[in-house]
Amino acid sequence: MEKETENIRTIETVLNLDTGQIIYANTFLELGDHIVFPYREKCQDAYKKKREPFLVCDTCGQMVQISGGKGVKGKIKYFKHLKDSNDCPIKTDTKLSREDILRGKFNGQQEGALHIETKNLIYDFLCLNKETKGEISFAKPEMVNKSERNYLEWKKPDITSVFKEKKLVFEIQLATTFLDVICERQHFYKENKTFIIWVFKNFEIEADKQRFTQKDIFYSNNRNAFILDQEAINLSNINNDLFLLCQYQKPKSNVENIEYEWESKYINLNELTFDEASYKVYYFDVDKAENKVKLEIDKKILERKEAERLINEEQKKIRLQEIERQKQHEKNKTERQKAIDEEQLDYENKNALFFERLKLNHSNLSPLQIIFKSELNEIHTKIDELFRNSYTPTKKDLNFLISEYKIELDNYKTSYRNSILYFLSLAVIYTKLKDNLDCLKHLSKIERVLIAVLSIKEKKVIGYSFKTLVEIPNFYFNPKGKIGFAHIILEAINTYYGLDNFLRIEDKKGNFKRKLEEYNITNPIKEVSYNPIISSIFKDLKFENDTY
Repeated sequence: MEKETENIRTIETVLNLDTGQIIYANTFLELGDHIVFPYREKCQDAYKKKREPFLVCDTCGQMVQISGGKGVKGKIKYFKHLKDSNDCPIKTDTKLSREDILRGKFNGQQEGALHIETKNLIYDFLCLNKETKGEISFAKPEMVNKSERNYLEWKKPDITSVFKEKKLVFEIQLATTFLDVICERQHFYKENKTFIIWVFKNFEIEADKQRFTQKDIFYSNNRNAFILDQEAINLSNINNDLFLLCQYQKPKSNVENIEYEWESKYINLNELTFDEASYKVYYFDVDKAENKVKLEIDKKILERKEAERLINEEQKKIRLQEIERQKQHEKNKTERQKAIDEEQLDYENKNALFFERLKLNHSNLSPLQIIFKSELNEIHTKIDELFRNSYTPTKKDLNFLISEYKIELDNYKTSYRNSILYFLSLAVIYTKLKDNLDCLKHLSKIERVLIAVLSIKEKKVIGYSFKTLVEIPNFYFNPKGKIGFAHIILEAINTYYGLDNFLRIEDKKGNFKRKLEEYNITNPIKEVSYNPIISSIFKDLKFENDTY
């Protein structure tokens, strides 16, 4: 009864000596019988010595054959060692030593048809160079190289040669090799001042397809791989010289990282660098190029870090400035609030008698009267909003305004910008314009002029911070100021004071007189758009060409 096994493919990879390619059991043996069985026939011919060895175990180098058996999923094809073959690490209870494995790999059946063919081709091309160019002065295959230091040590490379007085050996690499064997050989040749070139029949540039042996040789040889492919053979024949395909990694920077691009070039021995420090042979100095790229990247990193440092410093500076601005803003806010509080307190103290009267004489305050109990910085806005919302003053409101205006005017000795007299005057102006929405809409643009006219009429500075009455016309007759309203101020002086009296009494230094003379000469454009509003408040003022 045939025994079932869970996995009877103990040999995972074998080497095709004809092509030098690795065959993976789990891939190849699943192909159709029309592909697999011709290989089985060639294996049998090799076993019967009707041809050179064909497929060999990738571990021990012994020939294998294709067989079949019953697994858990039915019939399955697999590779197996020949009957009565030597031990192999893959076999159960193997007694094969490591040295035996190496012996099988390098002195036994792995030197198959492809290996022999490759070796002979290289030798022939070296001989062509010797005959035509004379760069090769000596070439011989399978020559024993004895150590110059220890005559018990020796190596037998595939080909020994002398190129331009440099001792050069070639090792053809078609199978797997232990890393220390590669290192041992390279060390041996270096000690004996001999250059070595490892030659592949094919070389995978995709990392996941490369065998470890290829990687070991590639990375130990400045990342240059030499291949004798068909094109190299063609070039060698044409040029009577040995040409090899060199595949190497060219480093480049990608931002702050190194990336590698594969480059390929067909070269002859004359294009190679023979490094007498390492006794390695290469076409492109990957290590040197990599160091150059690293320096460039290091420079970029330093520049980036410096830029980041400067940005961080600038951001830190900006943050500190913002903090300082915020502190200053809070300080200014505190100072403004302090100033507002002081101004409010000063306002309440200077108008204490008014607030006392408001409290004692006016119970059930009207909306207009209530406004006068508001904070100083709210009164003007609230009066404007009240009348813009079509407020109609009551008789009580009008009596309140008239009586309080007279009391405040009689008691007004020192000019004060935010006096109750100013706010009472403002409320009176709004009551006179309450039925004219267009006038109310434009009042904010002419309000300061109206208060100036009122000040001249009452011969007291109302609603301005000026100390003397003459400062009002000085302000309006300034060419850089509100010169367009100067004619209104002049009309108010003529109507309520008399120009000569005003100049004599108020203009002690004569500044206004000089401005008036200059005004009459220059005769600037007059702003007349608001004359109807002024006339509706001050009916005794007359203006020529009143339009609105």
